[in-house]
Amino acid sequence: MNLKIKYILLVAVLLCISGCGYTLMTKAAMPYTSVRIGKILNTTSTPKLQDMLYEALAAEFLKRGVTISDSADYVLEGKIYFYMLTAVAERNKYAAEYEIAINGSFTLKDKNGVIIKEIKDMASPFIESFESQDAVNSIIASKERQNEAAMSDVAAYLVYEMTSSLKEPKKDTPK
Repeated sequence: MNLKIKYILLVAVLLCISGCGYTLMTKAAMPYTSVRIGKILNTTSTPKLQDMLYEALAAEFLKRGVTISDSADYVLEGKIYFYMLTAVAERNKYAAEYEIAINGSFTLKDKNGVIIKEIKDMASPFIESFESQDAVNSIIASKERQNEAAMSDVAAYLVYEMTSSLKEPKKDTPK
């Protein structure tokens, strides 16, 4: 085996053994076990974005082992205030590739209404691109799928940010 390849493999093994700083957040490490998704406002002219985001948030929380409950200690609320679909590429004088950009503001509050974490002016990297040279129906269907993908990206970002802002759960100490 080439000496260079041996060194690369050795470095890779050492990095794996020593760890790289990334950790998985297990259900036990989550600072809460349930959350309420409050009102999500959509002040854009694009319909159903708030519904897509609500569903994406619920799915993202459930993936992380957090239940959605009306009696939860924390509530996540927000507003989507910017949505833009832009043609970014053209083929044969027709728009062939589109880009979706979304902005919003969100808060995580405790059961007393005290703001725990606030994200103002959340902006892209939530950009989803899609291509289509087909009929209008296929463009609309692609746009809907990409809207859902963009909302899923927004939800993943929000859940991470809101979770990382809370303290670790209290451990029971023996008396």
